[in-house]
Amino acid sequence: MKMVVKSLLFGAMVTVCLAYLPDAARAQCRLCAVSPVPDNLAGTTTDKSEIPLQIEITANLDFSRMALLGSNGGEVSIDPTSGARQISGSIANLGGMALHGEGRLTGEPGRSVRVSLPERIQLSSANGSIAELEKLETNLPAMARLDQAGRLIFSFGGKLRVRGDASGQFRGRIAITADYE
Repeated sequence: MKMVVKSLLFGAMVTVCLAYLPDAARAQCRLCAVSPVPDNLAGTTTDKSEIPLQIEITANLDFSRMALLGSNGGEVSIDPTSGARQISGSIANLGGMALHGEGRLTGEPGRSVRVSLPERIQLSSANGSIAELEKLETNLPAMARLDQAGRLIFSFGGKLRVRGDASGQFRGRIAITADYE
């Protein structure tokens, strides 16, 4: 019996996409348009602009080091809340620390927000090998809200699927979108 061991390093670099609309497009959206706010002292109205929603990734999703023991492939999952890693299939853990990703939203205090992750992305290595990152999820509740300071910290994880004889250090970009509700 011949055992093939291929070294794998998994990392997912994160690219953030925010829904930004130019002024002309914002005016078409009732939720995005600048609305007049009454000025109680003078009895006139002034424009109150919405604070833009911003996102910063403070920690990348990292599956750490593993070895592929055969051509059957396998899966590695990272829980977005605990950061716990689960390995199944023909993959062996070579040590190292796996990390869930972490992000921070800033914007208008108390506003409800929606954070969306893609269903699936493709990771690639320098030698052309491919792996898939799927079932991405966050630890956010269904109705997430910025705190009184206008901040919200969240973490994210997912499942990495390796097939065939993939090897190398895998990288990819996760397009995370955040919008006000």
